[in-house]
Amino acid sequence: MSSKNGIIEWSEYVLSGLKIELEKIDKLLDYQYLSRNILLRALSYSKESRQINDVEFQILQISINKQVFQSSDLKELFVGKHSAEISRNIKRLRDKNLITSEKENSRKYLINFQNKILLRGIIRALDDNGFLPIMNE
Repeated sequence: MSSKNGIIEWSEYVLSGLKIELEKIDKLLDYQYLSRNILLRALSYSKESRQINDVEFQILQISINKQVFQSSDLKELFVGKHSAEISRNIKRLRDKNLITSEKENSRKYLINFQNKILLRGIIRALDDNGFLPIMNE
C-alpha cells in the first residue's frame, strides 16, 4: 500500500468520525429531539430511582415542555387546590435546586439540570442514545 493510499484512508476515517459527531450535535440542537430523548428520559430515570416524586416529575415535565414556566402553568396539576399549594411546590423544587428563577427576583422558572439528581439522568440518557464514548473499545 502506498503512503498516498494510507493518507487517504486515514483522512476518510477521521472525516467519517467528524461527520458522526456533527450529526450528534445537530440532534442535540433540535429541541424536540433533545427534550424527548434526553431531558424527559432523564426525568424518568430520576423518578424511577425515587429521586423525585410524581408531583415533582409532572412539574418538571411542564418545565421541559414550556422551557420557562410560571405558577399559572401548573394550575392543571392542582385542580381544586389553593394557589398556596402551587407556591409550596415551587418553593420545594427551588429548595432542592431542581428549578431556578429565569432572572433574579423573577417568578418564571427553568429546570436546573446542573442538579446532581437530574444530571445523573442526563448522563444515562446521553449514554443510552450513543452520545458518550464506548468504554473499553
